[in-house]
Amino acid sequence: MSTFKTYFSITCYSFTFFILIYNVLAKLTFFPPMTVNDIFIYFLMMFSITLLIAVTDLLPVRNQLLAALIRITDTVIVVFTAGLTFKLIPLTWTYMLTTIGMILLIYFGVSAVLMIKDKADAKSINEQLSRRLLKTRREGGVSDE
Repeated sequence: MSTFKTYFSITCYSFTFFILIYNVLAKLTFFPPMTVNDIFIYFLMMFSITLLIAVTDLLPVRNQLLAALIRITDTVIVVFTAGLTFKLIPLTWTYMLTTIGMILLIYFGVSAVLMIKDKADAKSINEQLSRRLLKTRREGGVSDE
């Protein structure tokens, strides 16, 4: 997947997961219902997170665990900065812990979806290469010897 598609997918998947989780919690009366303005702010928050992740992905970090921690830290920074600025996250431990739980759930959910998508793409590419190789062999163009 191209870099742009990857980051665009991160934004879309994270926004979708967030909206679903938030609204389940709102239905359980844990969070207040969203307004239209909240939805736009949350989308801008997801977009900002993706931009920060794109910038920090430029760092020469080879360790996957460290890279994941940096991405999660990027997310926490943006969520709490925007959340406190726009008064979306009350300063109570209940909301803050729930927010951190949502961040982790969304992060690992989006990571899982991207890994599944990458695996499916790799499988598709390998199948195409296998068909080409088989076609070439049938036509007598390449031998294994």
